[in-house]
Amino acid sequence: MKKLEIIKTYYDNNMSKDLPEYGILGWESAKAQRLRFDVLLSSVDLAGRKLLDVGCGTGNLLEYIDSKGIKVDYTGVDILEKMIAIAESKKLNGVFKYMDIFKNNIFGSNSFDVVYTSGIFNLDLGNNREFLKNALELFMEISRDAVVFNLLHVDSPDREDKYFYFHPDEVRDILALFADRIARAEFVEAYLKNDFTVVVRKL
Repeated sequence: MKKLEIIKTYYDNNMSKDLPEYGILGWESAKAQRLRFDVLLSSVDLAGRKLLDVGCGTGNLLEYIDSKGIKVDYTGVDILEKMIAIAESKKLNGVFKYMDIFKNNIFGSNSFDVVYTSGIFNLDLGNNREFLKNALELFMEISRDAVVFNLLHVDSPDREDKYFYFHPDEVRDILALFADRIARAEFVEAYLKNDFTVVVRKL
């Protein structure tokens, strides 16, 4: 099954159930989703910045940022049209685009101060390490200051076959490919038992 088909099947199945939004997006709870967002907000000053949210889903990140009173120039992209339709229906103060940024990127170099993504590397797509490397190549190109992303931790106590789990050291190896563009990379752990976030600061 191709990557897009795996993703669509997973989320279409979730959307067919009577689930809250965090459940549709595959998160275990609203609190867990917020904790991931909190890592972003505590790591990067977003006030007045241009933020790209890759795999924005139904716009939950922008809702959370708004709830904190932070003004941000927000753009969210997602490959699932249904997700974008829900996000747009909320009339939030941001731009939502239905697109596959990895196939048809419309953004130029340094288009955003910060590029963020939460959850897009979680499903086992058969090529997750390569996907992460290629995604980082794009994110490093279109970001000016920082790239922030989270991954499932290989030491997760509740592993499931449909998900992919990374070891922080293998992520460090991938980041080493971009060493000439990275000032530093911070690994944030312990906020959840199955997750870690990487905050990449660009030179």
